[in-house]
Amino acid sequence: MLAIAVSPQPFLPSWNYWLLNALFRVLPHSGTRDTVAQFFTDNALASTWMYAAAFYVLWRVEDARTAWRRARLLEIICACALAVGVTLVFRPWVRWPAPSLVPGFRELYPTYFWNDGNPNCFPSHSTLIYFLVAAGLWPLKRWLSLALMALALLVISLPRVYTGGHYPVDIVAALLLAIVALWAVRRAGAHPGISARLERMSSLGWGGELLLFLWLFELANGFRSSFWVASLVVRAAHRLL
Repeated sequence: MLAIAVSPQPFLPSWNYWLLNALFRVLPHSGTRDTVAQFFTDNALASTWMYAAAFYVLWRVEDARTAWRRARLLEIICACALAVGVTLVFRPWVRWPAPSLVPGFRELYPTYFWNDGNPNCFPSHSTLIYFLVAAGLWPLKRWLSLALMALALLVISLPRVYTGGHYPVDIVAALLLAIVALWAVRRAGAHPGISARLERMSSLGWGGELLLFLWLFELANGFRSSFWVASLVVRAAHRLL
């Protein structure tokens, strides 16, 4: 674990290099491809708003299964919180910089992508959250869940790998963590007492409606505001300590 923590390269570096090299042989860098990938990476609303829209539409359906449906949607929120919480525990110990920052990998990318990556890119939080949301819709709308899972890989994960923001292992780890977190929350939600509590929580008061609005806003916006607030808190804590 400590060897991984202090390594400037990702877990399984040769495998990651091979996959990246294969990707760029199939889709070599060009001005058009780089622009499209950068567009999806930098413009959250171009790729993430549909997840918030799908969540909102399913939440607002009024029928005999409204309480059950909303309980499943609340499970998605709980699974996201669990998954992100797990990453916050191990990120100080298991981390590595993005490939655009690492000699030996950065040469795979055009020079204008160099130095733009995150110094701690493991795992891909964008993949984690949006794939989890998409997979969580499976009991509600299977065709919609499959479509959103495919889109998460194509317009969220792939552009970030293509521009040097993430390694393939970052994506794989995010997918596995999303599945495990969703499974754990769904297992807990199967307990009659927890299921009943979630269904009671689905009848939101004004406070709950406000929290739902904030969740949908952040989901549509790629959690940019949350990241900014969290960064301010971290910097303030560092100054105090």
